[in-house]
Amino acid sequence: MNMKQIIAGLAILAAAGSALADAPYPPETPFVSTKSRADVQAELAQAQKDGSLNVARNQYPVVAAVGQPETRADVVSQLNKAEPSVYSGN
Repeated sequence: MNMKQIIAGLAILAAAGSALADAPYPPETPFVSTKSRADVQAELAQAQKDGSLNVARNQYPVVAAVGQPETRADVVSQLNKAEPSVYSGN
């Protein structure tokens, strides 16, 4: 490769990178609040009092316990009773 091709390639890469960096995505829109901090805190306190705000922290759903595990003999007997299948290789 000659030096002109390397320089041209680097220039194209730099131009492409700078063209993509012009506008942020998604477009930034300024946020203007219509409520004061005191208003928001008062709404939060009211929601906590009347129960409409239900925040569960560090609580995971409880999974129901599974019944007794099957023994190896049970599983082997079930396999022996089952019909031959294409998937089992029989």
